Amino acid sequence: MIKSIKILHISSAISWRGGEQQIANLVEGLKIVNKEVKQIVFCAKNSAIENYLKENNINFISEKKRSAVSFFFIKSLYKCIKTFEPDIIHIHDSHAHTACVIAHFLGKFKTPIVLHRRVDFKVKRSFFSNFKYKYNYIKKVISVSEAIKNIIHPNVKAPIEVIYSSWRRASISIAGVIDLKKELGISESSKLVGNISALVDHKDYPTFIKTASKIITLYSDIHFVIVGEGELRETIEKKIKSLGLDNKIHLLGFRKDIVEIMKSLDIFFMPSKMEGLGSIIYTAFGCRIPVVATNTGGIPELIKHNSTGYLADPGDFNSLSNLILEVLENKRPLITENAHKLALENLYVNMAESTYKVYLDLLDYKN
Repeated sequence: MIKSIKILHISSAISWRGGEQQIANLVEGLKIVNKEVKQIVFCAKNSAIENYLKENNINFISEKKRSAVSFFFIKSLYKCIKTFEPDIIHIHDSHAHTACVIAHFLGKFKTPIVLHRRVDFKVKRSFFSNFKYKYNYIKKVISVSEAIKNIIHPNVKAPIEVIYSSWRRASISIAGVIDLKKELGISESSKLVGNISALVDHKDYPTFIKTASKIITLYSDIHFVIVGEGELRETIEKKIKSLGLDNKIHLLGFRKDIVEIMKSLDIFFMPSKMEGLGSIIYTAFGCRIPVVATNTGGIPELIKHNSTGYLADPGDFNSLSNLILEVLENKRPLITENAHKLALENLYVNMAESTYKVYLDLLDYKN
């Protein structure tokens, strides 16, 4: 067995979302799987993941990312590959994919590439898109769900392996306690329903607001929280105010105390119209918080209706509101226990072990 291998992770993201948490989980998990693994993360300067890497003493190189395809980002990545001489390059997002293929091609490198796919968007049809997805040195594609595998399969040459995203059990046990109801200035008896995600289109906050609005007319002692930031913040805020619901639907912005907030909820509500997997669901499962979500993308691979959670069709705010009201009346602890057991099968070390096996297989191929 190869005892020491060098992995170069590439991330181009600026903000902190589910994908960045998964990179952190993988890097930390690989340290446990094999202490001899040497890792460097190449990332965007002044990004959330750069801050995380600094705080946790993880090796990284950062470069300013001025656009989706930044000359300086690609040039710096080329230098990083040449200097570090990794055994494996692991791409973690779409812009990183573009930058890596260009740098790798121009540098005439032979290093095998692993492409990690976490989103369920369809691949754009263009000459370059076809080139980068079928690039000869991409030797393995990791998909975080069967749903993504089915979407991306026609667009890639490399074999696809499904490795589910993960969570850290310790994040639950070490989490502190916050009094979210006191922070919001609401009654201790009030019920809290919330979502934790980026404020972007595919998270479908119009349906979140419609669902909340209907429930509020039927169940007076209830509040909703939205945790996260994104391009739709102002639009969402205006819509809530226009409905006169700003005293019932609370926008908390970006928060680091995600687990503490999750523990404060009575229901986690995820009405996405598209979702690669929805790894935040693991946090709800770990906290034994019931989940109401939509039957889309990879979500039903985690949530089995009436077994590990509750599902309705995307956009169906009537069914979603009925499910939330039903759960408020009868939480059914067996469902949250089933969900917790499922979460324990997908701890971050399990994901790291599966990914490490992918690396070793590729190195056998290379040798």
